[in-house]
Amino acid sequence: MGKDISRSTISYANSTKEVALFRDFSGKMMELASQKAATKEGELKTIADVLKLTGIFAIDSSTVYLNLERFKWSVPQNRKGGIKLHTLYDILREVPTLCLLTGHEERDQRFMNDYPYRKGALYVFDKAYVKVKCLKKINDLPAYFIVRRKKRMSYAVLTDFQREGPLIYGDKEIQFTNRDAKKGYPKPLRLVQYYSSERNEVMDFLTNNFQMTASMVAYSYKNRWAIELFFRWIKQHLYITRFYGTSANAVFIQIYVAVAAYCLFAIASAEYRFHGIEYLERIPIREAITFGNP
Repeated sequence: MGKDISRSTISYANSTKEVALFRDFSGKMMELASQKAATKEGELKTIADVLKLTGIFAIDSSTVYLNLERFKWSVPQNRKGGIKLHTLYDILREVPTLCLLTGHEERDQRFMNDYPYRKGALYVFDKAYVKVKCLKKINDLPAYFIVRRKKRMSYAVLTDFQREGPLIYGDKEIQFTNRDAKKGYPKPLRLVQYYSSERNEVMDFLTNNFQMTASMVAYSYKNRWAIELFFRWIKQHLYITRFYGTSANAVFIQIYVAVAAYCLFAIASAEYRFHGIEYLERIPIREAITFGNP
């Protein structure tokens, strides 16, 4: 551009531009990335093909913490400021399909109704998303879900299925016994109890899919980690923890631009036949910017 641009110039521009423009642009880039990105091969793709799933998605949020002295508009939580990036992530294509920014005081499950659930798809959640009415909404599409069970959720065992291997501690058909939970989700569910050697704990998964093997359920949940890699990548390489401006406008714009930039990487990755976003994980950002040249 001929000369360096001062930080104050960028800060002023970010504080005065319309956030909706950047939000809509990042949405368009996510749409393009979803169309361009190649479907990831492997066991998860095989599961999707065998079960004729229309997609496998992870839903989660990540918090970017802010200094309350500099970002005075942020609502304090535990003496910290922050914002949350709520994301619907396509695991098979390794791209986000929806991103929503809110204050970090907002609970994750509050926005479960806002996601565009797709008929025949599988959605994987952490236990922060146990909201029975929304799970029923997914089931009624029909679509599938896998979610971690909260410890205090009470249930009755209807059927105890045969366990398929040493890591499967339980495979059962259950029904909620708590009045509110049963009212919100009156149908039977499947409970898969899987021992994770990495975490050294038994993890309880709730799902409405009775076709998958118990190992498939555990493996599908394990692949939820892809969304954590997405959050880590944009924080480390696109610097969304350091901002050019301190206004809410500036922070939101910078994060939406980062999401759009990630989608550009994903599109270029597909065009040049790189091996997915994990390739970019292994190279410095300055090299990633010029990867169009051999």
